[in-house]
Amino acid sequence: SMDAALKRHMVGLDVKWSHPTGGMFLWARLPEGIDTMTLLPKAVDAGVAYVPGAAFYADTVDPRTVRLSFVTASEAQIDQGVAALAKVVREALGG
Repeated sequence: SMDAALKRHMVGLDVKWSHPTGGMFLWARLPEGIDTMTLLPKAVDAGVAYVPGAAFYADTVDPRTVRLSFVTASEAQIDQGVAALAKVVREALGG
């Protein structure tokens, strides 16, 4: 599951995420200092895409949020994508 992949790959990063009981998407908030709009091209280069959360705010935008889809991906694709995202986040944080 995406929840399990996030637990596995985001170890040591200040990442919070929703725990949906259905639906197609999971919301996550990446660490302080990450802007998901700026990070997106690097994520795509690493083989993973997401929807930056900024598009879903009416007023004050939280630049750290992302919407991750889990409905059309296999377990292996989810694990690979979350691993790639974690790597890009770590690199953006200078680690």
